[in-house]
Amino acid sequence: MPPRREPPRRQAPGRPGATAAAEALVAVAPLVSRWMERLLAAHEPSLTLAQFEALLAIAGERVSGSELARRAGVSGPAVSQLLAGLTAAGLLERRELSEDRRRQQLTLSRQGRRAVSSARALLSARVSALLAELPPPEADALARALPHVHATLGGSPPPRRPPHPPHARHPPPPPPAGRRM
Repeated sequence: MPPRREPPRRQAPGRPGATAAAEALVAVAPLVSRWMERLLAAHEPSLTLAQFEALLAIAGERVSGSELARRAGVSGPAVSQLLAGLTAAGLLERRELSEDRRRQQLTLSRQGRRAVSSARALLSARVSALLAELPPPEADALARALPHVHATLGGSPPPRRPPHPPHARHPPPPPPAGRRM
């Protein structure tokens, strides 16, 4: 009788598999972001990554400005400015809620729905062309893993930004020339 093979164990965070996956994600995320930023900038209408993420969230569910701020880990005024820009561009409609006039219902305009749809199609086509070089088992594994990564990262806001140190705005002057340290 052949030896019985044990099913692979899921590795806990901090274990080698999770660490290797985290390192791979940290290495690839800036590259993916850069590609997406440039593709969205060339899209008509031109979108920033933050605008695209906000439009996706609003298209996917009933979400408020404060919920967008929480998810993105940014301030209320920053989201307010983002939403004002999307509204001015004709991509977003905001209506006061009758039960709470301090809150607004956010919905995509017809132009906003078209923009999200065409931006998604553009990103999908261009990124899938890049990933066509992957062997099918790796592409399949990536397709299975990324929804879990999305659910994990999307379920909670990112860590808060640390406060800026007092000298961050005005770096210290360089040492005088000729002085050795």
